Amino acid sequence: MKKYKIIYERDNCIGAAACAVVTPDLFKMNDDDQKADLIEGKSIDEENNLFERIIELDDEKLKELLESAESCPVNIIHVEELATGKKLI
Repeated sequence: MKKYKIIYERDNCIGAAACAVVTPDLFKMNDDDQKADLIEGKSIDEENNLFERIIELDDEKLKELLESAESCPVNIIHVEELATGKKLI
């Protein structure tokens, strides 16, 4: 298993909910504003409403995360391999 960094641009979320459908253990819809929340995400930039989460994943779970990020119609979910800094999405 490897560690990955998820970076989520919440301000740009349009509420399509694709991320919450594909990975409900990582994203959930917020009833107040109909945008997704990154579960256990930590704010890294309050002004731009950016969140990140460091997570350890096996290959199958990584595949789900990448599918979730790719399903976002506005491309606001980014995934990096933590050890190398390689951007996967």
